[in-house]
Amino acid sequence: MKTKIIKDEQLRDKILGGVKKEIAHLFEKHGKSPGIAFIGFMGVPLGKYNIPFHIRLAQEMGFHVFEEIKPDDISEEDLFESIEALNRNDEIHAIVLLQPLPEHLNPIRIINRIDPDKEVEGFHPKNIMGTLMPDIQKNLYPMCLPTALFELFENNDIKTRRDHEWVLVLDEEFFANQLVNMVTRTAFTKAVPDDCALTIVKGNSAKLKEYCKRADFLVVVTKRPESINPEWLKPGVCIIDIYSNLVKEVPSKNGSNRLVPVIRGGVNVDSVKNIASAIIPIPGGLMTIVLALLLRNALSSFINALNKEQ
Repeated sequence: MKTKIIKDEQLRDKILGGVKKEIAHLFEKHGKSPGIAFIGFMGVPLGKYNIPFHIRLAQEMGFHVFEEIKPDDISEEDLFESIEALNRNDEIHAIVLLQPLPEHLNPIRIINRIDPDKEVEGFHPKNIMGTLMPDIQKNLYPMCLPTALFELFENNDIKTRRDHEWVLVLDEEFFANQLVNMVTRTAFTKAVPDDCALTIVKGNSAKLKEYCKRADFLVVVTKRPESINPEWLKPGVCIIDIYSNLVKEVPSKNGSNRLVPVIRGGVNVDSVKNIASAIIPIPGGLMTIVLALLLRNALSSFINALNKEQ
C-alpha cells in the first residue's frame, strides 16, 4: 500500500494568494489595510520561531501587524489590560493568542478576554458555541481547525464512510488544559461525520494500543514525539498529526551560524509508510492550512469593519 503524504502546499498557497490579492484590492479601493495583533511569548517551546514566522507571513500578505511580545512572567491582570487595549483599537481587526502560554496563565481565561469579533481562530467560548450550536448563535468566521481538515480532505480526495471509526489521542496534559481540550473536542465533533464513531482516549491509557488498532482515522495530539508505534495501526488508516514538538536545534544548511528547529509530531512518517493510506504530518500538513485560514478570517473581520462604515 502506498502512503499518501498530504502537505498540500498548493492549497496553502491558493488560500494565501487569495488573501494577498484581496488585501491589495481593498487597499487600492479604501486606502486601508487590515490590522492583526499577535500576542506571544518567546520563552515557550517554538516561540522564538513561531512568532517571527507569523509576523513575517502576515506582513507579506499586506496586514498591518501589531507585535505584542510579552514577558514570560507577565501577570494575568497585566495581560488582560493589554488585551482590552487591543479590543478598543479600531485599527486592529484580528487578535491572535499564540500557543502555548507560560504555565502560570490560564488560556481559557485569556482567550475569553478577546473581543469575539476579533478572535478569528474560533477559540473564544462564544465562537465555540457558534460552531457547536449554529442555530442559537452564528459565527462570523468558520473555526480554523475543522475547516482546514475539510479543505484538505476535499482537495486530496479523502473519503469517509458511515462505518469509519475515528480515534483522537490526546495527552493527559491536554485533557487538563481547558482551552486545548475544548477546542480539540469541538473541532472534531464538527469534523467527524455524524454517522461515524468518535472515541477520545488519553495518551497514557493502558488501552491506547487497542484503540489505535480500531481507528480508520487516527488523530494524534501529543507532546511525545514519534510515540505512536506503527504496530498499533490498522492497515489503511488515515493519520492526522497535529502537535508540533521541538526536538532539537541544528545549524542551518546554508552555512550561517543560525540555528533551525527540528520539529516532529506524534507519528514518524517513514515508519507508517505502506501501512497508512494517508498521513497529514508534522511538520507541514494541517497546521499550515490552519494558519492560512486564520489570515483569511482576519481579512473577513476587516471586510466586516469596512461594511459597518458604509
